Amino acid sequence: MQATIDNHAIYQEHWPDWVEMKKFGPASRWLRWLVKRAVMEIDGASVREILDVGCGEGTLTAHLSNLLPAAAVRGIDVSATGIQIASQAYGKGNLAFESLPIQEETGQYDLVSAFEVLEHIEDWEPFLAELASRSRRYLLLSFPTGRMRPFEVHVGHYRNFAKGEMEAALAKLGFVPKSIRYAGFPFYSPLYRDLCQLTNAGTNSVSTGSFGPAKHLISNLFYLAFRISSHRHWGDQFCGIFERP
Repeated sequence: MQATIDNHAIYQEHWPDWVEMKKFGPASRWLRWLVKRAVMEIDGASVREILDVGCGEGTLTAHLSNLLPAAAVRGIDVSATGIQIASQAYGKGNLAFESLPIQEETGQYDLVSAFEVLEHIEDWEPFLAELASRSRRYLLLSFPTGRMRPFEVHVGHYRNFAKGEMEAALAKLGFVPKSIRYAGFPFYSPLYRDLCQLTNAGTNSVSTGSFGPAKHLISNLFYLAFRISSHRHWGDQFCGIFERP
């Protein structure tokens, strides 16, 4: 049995080192591109209140608020460090952040999102049920699927999901797929993820700390490869919208 992973401790310690990776890193930029395509598939005019669970340092939450500017967007996370960073960088206009676990959230929202969160949750099905209970209409989720690499444990992953596993779990909770993608073959997976394993991504000097000109150049080249060489509907990166009928 895999030992319990202390995600709270990992992210309290490492968020300051990962901020620019989340803003400028090629995988993060590609995920924002996938999220944009997912949001284009919904009735945006009906979305007035959004809850982003596990918002971390806020970059994807801010992206969501830009995509749906008429909505009030609230990001929550158990990491006080992440919330502090997010509040300083993005906490204005239609966007607010609070350090709070989902179990203590009592409101309901038109759209509830959780980006790259569920793979960090040991007992993920009750957590998913909490997400579903907060949503009046839409759930927007992203997570890795397929083969799990050893380096992923070091950044707090308990699992990678199997194709169709989330669809089956949400069907039991009354949600149906609105628009889903399993994207990324071959560049994201296996090539990029195998490279992350070789370089111990998340702790090496290329993916952490500030991004100077050299890192920005590398990031731009990799992001171009993501866009050109990652299939939009075939691969190990899940990004999808589910709807309560």
